[in-house]
Amino acid sequence: MKTKLAILTFGLLLVSLFAVAKERGTTVVSGQSLTELGQYTISLSPEAITIGNEVLNTYQLVYSESDSPVLIGVKKTKKCMNFIVRTEDFEIEYICNKHVFGVKKVNEEYREVDLATVNAMLDNSQYYTQRVISQTPKNEEELLGLIACYFPLLIKEQFRAQI
Repeated sequence: MKTKLAILTFGLLLVSLFAVAKERGTTVVSGQSLTELGQYTISLSPEAITIGNEVLNTYQLVYSESDSPVLIGVKKTKKCMNFIVRTEDFEIEYICNKHVFGVKKVNEEYREVDLATVNAMLDNSQYYTQRVISQTPKNEEELLGLIACYFPLLIKEQFRAQI
């Protein structure tokens, strides 16, 4: 009897662990980026972005034609959400402001990548084009999908392979 109870307990523990592990890797959004980076998948990230003392809800963006994941930290605001998008050598912020969703450079207080490096890699024409991506309020998953499609275009073509 004790053996059956121990096996049942061990089995339940394993099922619980697999459920937690599966939830962590669950795809939130996926689709076609319409860039040379191919398909994208966004899932919860095991690594978190921290701003000051605040740990942000963080997603991992992976493109089928890239080896490096992109981290997306979500900072909730009173009116919307801001998304800090980071690679090893590049970072940018997508913000909601009065029902406008678009890109801006990361505030100095949030910055982890040298601004000179970001500026060298940034495609300025795309940056100004993406200042307003949408004027219609969207939910978090839709905004993540927009980021996955627009983000690669912000990086100059010669640097996109580094994503």
